[in-house]
Amino acid sequence: MMATMLNKNNIMRRFKRWNKSWKVFSRNWMGVSGLIIMLSLVTLAIFAKQIAGYHVDDRDSENIFQPPVEGHILGTNRHGNDIFSILLNSLGISLAVGVVAGSLTVILGTTIGVASAYIGGKFDTIVMRITDIVLVIPALPLMLLLASLVPLIVDKLSWLDTIPWWSIIAFVYVVVFWPVSARLIRGQALSLKHRAFITSAKSAGAGNGYIIFKHLLPNVFPLMLTMIITSMRQAILYEAFLSFLGLGDPSNWSLGKMLSVAQQQASLATGAWWMYLPAGIAIALTTLSFAFIGIAFDEIVNPQLRRR
Repeated sequence: MMATMLNKNNIMRRFKRWNKSWKVFSRNWMGVSGLIIMLSLVTLAIFAKQIAGYHVDDRDSENIFQPPVEGHILGTNRHGNDIFSILLNSLGISLAVGVVAGSLTVILGTTIGVASAYIGGKFDTIVMRITDIVLVIPALPLMLLLASLVPLIVDKLSWLDTIPWWSIIAFVYVVVFWPVSARLIRGQALSLKHRAFITSAKSAGAGNGYIIFKHLLPNVFPLMLTMIITSMRQAILYEAFLSFLGLGDPSNWSLGKMLSVAQQQASLATGAWWMYLPAGIAIALTTLSFAFIGIAFDEIVNPQLRRR
């Protein structure tokens, strides 16, 4: 009976906490705008095949390299492919890379950062030296190096052929950027490690697992959530950049590949704005929505940012 009452009380407390957070979020026009934009883009990506009038490989020989015309609301490229259909399919890949890479980067960094702070000693020293080494190397050249090595590794390991190419790009992003979140989370965990409630839990005989999962992780979760939003936005930009340089998925379209193809087909020189503008606007809206949502989450995490 007592356990049931405690569970109900915990559920009610969590519900009130989430309800309070939602009220703060809903009062932030940036957060609401970002959420609407993001949901719209996700809906377009999920139902791309139903919304798009053509398959990405379909070619219209009568409308080649044409601006928006009847039947092609965003025009066609030099092969007669429908730009609108390509755009909708590209959204899915770019969003998948952003969500997967951004989330895994911060989750891995949080796990390593919390473990490093709590265990301390030589383990903490070794982990921090590894993060220092990775952080010293400029991120962009390191990503270019790792992404260029991917085709060589795939050719030698045949089982990698079954893995989606975008997930490999996401893996490259995680390898490069996990130290950023690990160092930030470690600093937060170190400040919590010496708090009174942690000392009391240890005195009461609480195990390491209990302290980590019941005290440390819940207290670093708000920072972790904000970092995930920021990391997702950054991952989309890096994926677009790598795809623009030809290091992305060769068999699927993404927003970066759209810009790369537009550049190859001399769209800027010929004034074919419909080749690059839709992809550019999609990248801008996607990153802007994540930025707006991140600002709203900052207001939830940090009460000092809330308007009086």
